[in-house]
Amino acid sequence: MIPVDGPPALLELARELSEEGANGFLLSGGCDREGKVPIGPYLDTIAEVKKETGLLINVHTGLLGRGEAEAIAKASPDCCSVDIVQEEKAIRDILHLGVGRDAYRETLANLFSSGAKRVVPHICVGLSESLEGERSALRLVREFETAALVVLVLFPTKGTPMENCPPVDDARVIGFVEEAIDRLECPVLLGCMRPRGNWELEAKCIDSGIAGIAVPSRRTIRWAEDRGLDVEVREICCALYR
Repeated sequence: MIPVDGPPALLELARELSEEGANGFLLSGGCDREGKVPIGPYLDTIAEVKKETGLLINVHTGLLGRGEAEAIAKASPDCCSVDIVQEEKAIRDILHLGVGRDAYRETLANLFSSGAKRVVPHICVGLSESLEGERSALRLVREFETAALVVLVLFPTKGTPMENCPPVDDARVIGFVEEAIDRLECPVLLGCMRPRGNWELEAKCIDSGIAGIAVPSRRTIRWAEDRGLDVEVREICCALYR
């Protein structure tokens, strides 16, 4: 991630990226106790970047009220990425947010009613205590005509309270991927936030019918090519897959 300190810095960075031939960028950041990402001051800059350049912009929105969603839709980023969690315990004890599960439904509803260009939910396997936590998030996603679903996988990160958590079992990930592909009409993708080095998991996701994988391992690419599959590389966020 490249840090930016204020809207002018974002505009300058966007111009540099455009001149260097970049395809786009992800605008993200930490959230507050209500799950909101403070991107409001940058929305006018997003609109300006879209006018000046051909960069694709993917925004991590965080949780949104109606007015916030309308402001984002007006800025017209190419994609709104939204993390979806439906297990109350995970929301309270892991994310430490002072909101309930309905805040996620309201966020999706507000984005769609505001005319957001493209909405892509993200669901993290392993964040909830059991697969039912992910399934409840999937049921919520099914209520909306989302452009795609990005599947993430929790991994223990050193220096955090979660560093000693056991890794997520491959079978749980594959089970969720298969269920998502079966239940959704949009593409299902394996996102960049997941443990690295597990090429077997990536291969199993391909066998399950996943539409794309962010930053696959070289061994996975060789495996796919050896199977006679056509490997297409796209230099974009997976949430922008079409």
